[in-house]
Parts: sequence; structure tokens; C-alpha cells
Amino acid sequence: MNVLQIGPQNWAEQYEMPKDMKWEFNSFPPKKKHGYNVVIVTGKNSMSDQDWQKLQWLVDPYNVICTTTDDQLTAAAEAFLEMQAAFRTTDDPTTIIANLPRRYFWGQSGLRISPVNFRPILSRLQSYEMTDAGHINMQIDTPDRWMNVGTYKSNIYLDPNRLINFWLEYQAQGVEVRLRLFIQATGGDGDPNDSFTINLDSLDEVQLPIEFVDYPRYVSVCLEVKGHGEVRLGTLHSRWGREGNGEFLAGGQRIVDPEKREDVAIYFNPGDLRPPLNVYFSGARSLEGFEAYPMFRGMKSPAILVTDMRLEVGQFYTNDYIESKIKETICHYLDQLGFDRSQLIMNGISMGTYPAIKLGAQLGAYAIMVAKPLTNLGLIAKRGRLERPYGFETIYDVDNQLIPQLDYENLDKLDEDFWAEFDQCDLSKTRLFVGYMIDDDYDNQAISHFQKSPAVAKAREFVIKGFPGHHNDDPSINYWFAGCLAYVMQHDFGREY
Repeated sequence: MNVLQIGPQNWAEQYEMPKDMKWEFNSFPPKKKHGYNVVIVTGKNSMSDQDWQKLQWLVDPYNVICTTTDDQLTAAAEAFLEMQAAFRTTDDPTTIIANLPRRYFWGQSGLRISPVNFRPILSRLQSYEMTDAGHINMQIDTPDRWMNVGTYKSNIYLDPNRLINFWLEYQAQGVEVRLRLFIQATGGDGDPNDSFTINLDSLDEVQLPIEFVDYPRYVSVCLEVKGHGEVRLGTLHSRWGREGNGEFLAGGQRIVDPEKREDVAIYFNPGDLRPPLNVYFSGARSLEGFEAYPMFRGMKSPAILVTDMRLEVGQFYTNDYIESKIKETICHYLDQLGFDRSQLIMNGISMGTYPAIKLGAQLGAYAIMVAKPLTNLGLIAKRGRLERPYGFETIYDVDNQLIPQLDYENLDKLDEDFWAEFDQCDLSKTRLFVGYMIDDDYDNQAISHFQKSPAVAKAREFVIKGFPGHHNDDPSINYWFAGCLAYVMQHDFGREY
């Protein structure tokens, strides 16, 4: 871990430092350019205005700590703290130093444990039904005591030097739900006498109450219930935690549907606080976390990254509550930056194109940039059996959340409703860039729908580019996407790269 302290007194000479931490004191700019996990500003210093500007791009936002008062710093230093969304604290140095490895590490990770991996104790359930690969319905009758009704068949790996957060998607009527966990350093099921429970009665992730250690461990998880009624069990999530310092990345946030306990994550990067605001939706991801951070950080303008952690690889950001909260968050940051929607660009690749197109049109964004558009979620399911067997079975689970029954009539209506809503949007001020695969084996009708859309006919600009091959055949389309975005950033917003 690389830490740069800027201030009058070197903490490394006063306090004990954790192992594997490289501490630098007032050594900016360094002889050899490198990045920092954390920058700590502790008081008056001799940094030049130019040095503060250079330092901004060598440490990530939310990874800056300030312990000093405003009147001790220059205007350039204050601008740096604002653009880095610095954390101001009055904690003593020993506390700050001790927290650094737990809160400011590089990287992100999160695992989904599907209910497919849940092994119920059928004799303790009144009924048990797997409605799709992402959900189980169970009828419960244990009115007076907690009862174990099943366990996950595989132990969950706990990474060394990481704190772990757990989150369970479920809905319950008349039933209380909790998890019981058994920790084992070398595998196995753990000691039955050495367990603890996790109560699931809030919308906050629960940090496992275990020590921060440098060796791997495993945890065995059981589901316990009490009451009379029904439980709809969804995905169990295991994520690297930062002790409240952010989701996945420092500064990351969650949007949680309070009814279904489904969540997506949003990360706002302040950049240089100058237009435009880019919004990027991650594509399908088996490992949870944000996508394309280096690309949008390198563009230096403000950016919002969004990622969907539901089902096996995501749920296309669908769900009325979550969609409304994503739009609300985008508008919040536009207002905070002093921007309007003529300074908003919506971006996505593959799964990320669905919300970029849908929400971008609703918001009247300046530009919508997408590659490999997936708009017809019903069509993708209909093509799966014969045209793409076993290629993307998650689409059936996605559609199962959106329509009453998986039949052709409802699948067709799902797509008709998408385009009926899209066609009513005002794109007269929107530049629309769409790259597509000519032989796309997922959604091969998106481009024809765009070309027939009355909203697109009135768009400020509509650019399409076809690439030969199936959906995942040619990465050149991703480079085209990045090139279009860079072009708009340069020519329409005066950016230089």
C-alpha cells in the first residue's frame, strides 16, 4: 500500500506503521511517477498549485483524508480536496493509520451464491418450489422457535486481508429470517460450538464480525427461520467490505429495493467537475463490481458507473423502483455539478445498453452511446432454444421477473411495451450512436426497431455501424464505442486527449 502524507510533521516518525505499507512524506512530485492508495493532508505544506493538479490524477477520489482546517491550505489544495471528495476527520493518527489497510485497498470483488446451491431440509418445510434459477419459495411453520431449514452446499471463501459483507435477497411474510455462520480456517464445516448469527432486519449489508487476518478462511452458511408464512429466497452475496467507506470502490453506493431487497451499485467520480457527466452501465458480470473505471477516470470528466448484482450476471437494471432511483441519482449529480441534460452522456455495452437507451431517452440526454444493443428481452428468450442453445439461460430468469408467464404472447408484449415507451420520448436534442453485430445471436432486431422509430426519426443525429459476427465475436466494436465517445468529448466539450 502506497501512502502519501502532506503536512508539517511526519507520522511515520511518531507512530507504528502496518507492515507492507510504503509511507512517503512530502515527497511530491516523486522521482519516478507512481500512484497512491491514499493521500493524507495533515496541515500546512509547500506544495505548488501545479503539484496539486498533478496529484489529482495519481490517487482515486474518496481515497484522500484531510485532518486539517481550511485556513491552513491554499486555494489549489482546497480545489484538490473538493475534486477528490476528500474525507475530513478529527480522528487521531493512530486510528487513521490502523484503518488504512481495511478501507483503502486497491481492487473490488463480490460473489453471488445462487439459491441453486441451497440445500433445504425438506422435512422442516411445508412446501418447497424453485420458481427459477434465482428464487425459491418455501412455506414455513415454526411459530415459537428458530429452526435451521437448510444450508448452502459449498463453503464461501473469505479472502485474506479483507473484511467481508454479506447480503441476502429475500421476501418474507409472517416469517423472520437470519443466517447462522460457522468459520473454519482450513475448510470443513466449522465448529458447531463456534458460530454466530446475522440478523437481516435492515437494508444495510452486514459485516462479518471476524478479525482482519492475513490468511484465508471459509464460512459455512445455514438459513434459520421463525414464524408461519412464506419466504421467497433469492441470491446470497459475499463482498469485500470497506467498513462503511464505500461499496466495491471507496465512495460506491447501493440502491436497494426495500420490498424485494434487490440492489444495484452506483459510483460517482467527480473528475475535474467540468462537463459533461458520463453515465456508464456495466455489462453482464459474473464477478460483482464496477466496469470501465480506468477508461472514464482517464477521460477526467465527471462520471457515474452503475452495476447490477442480481441473478447470475445482472438483471438489465430492470425494476421500476431501481430504475427511478437510478434516474433520481443521475439528476442529483447533474444538479450538484451545476449541469443540465445537454451535458449528459449515457453509455453502455451489451447488457448495459438496455438502461442506457431506455433511461437516456427518458432523460433526453445529449448523447446515447451503445455497442451491441440488447433491447428486445422477449426476443432474446425466444431465440434461445434453437438459435443460441445454452448461450444465455439467465434471460429466462430475467424475463420471469418482468412478465406473468414465460410464453410467446407475454414475451412479445414485453418488447412491444419497451418500444412503445421509447417511441414517445423526445430525442430531438439527442445524438444517438449505435454499434451492432450484423449476425447478433441475441437481439438481431434492435437496429430495425431504431430505424423505424418515430423518436429516432426526430433525433438530432443517428449514427449506426455494423460489425461482422455474432454478439461476442469481435472486440473491435468496443474500440469503435470508445472512439465515438472520445470524439464527442473532444469536439463537443473541448476535451483534449
